[in-house]
Amino acid sequence: MEQQSGETPKATPQNWMPTAAGALSITSGALGIIGIAFLIAFSATFGREIARDALTSIGFMQTVMPLQIIGFFSIPLFLVSIVAIIGGIYAIQRRIWGMALAGAICATIPMQILGVLSIVFIALSKKEFE
Repeated sequence: MEQQSGETPKATPQNWMPTAAGALSITSGALGIIGIAFLIAFSATFGREIARDALTSIGFMQTVMPLQIIGFFSIPLFLVSIVAIIGGIYAIQRRIWGMALAGAICATIPMQILGVLSIVFIALSKKEFE
């Protein structure tokens, strides 16, 4: 059908894949943040005792501070989880395909299965993004 002057062009039908990819990315990011919070709480409660026992059993005498090591690894994982959540929001809104893809890639770090599915769904639905 030809488009008459004054008619608005028909929007392409929206697919379910960007919404599913966004939900998977957000879920993965949220699980990553929950896991990091659990790791920090556990290490703050039991970390020194476990590290002291483990290090003295292999011949080291409290040379490593476990809370600093946990914090060193927790900050990048927290930032990756935040990027996964933001990318999931952009995927649901079907805006900024690159950010949605970056979020899906970051979602592979906390939860590999969810992240890979999210990457596939975002890649297959690229033309739906603004």
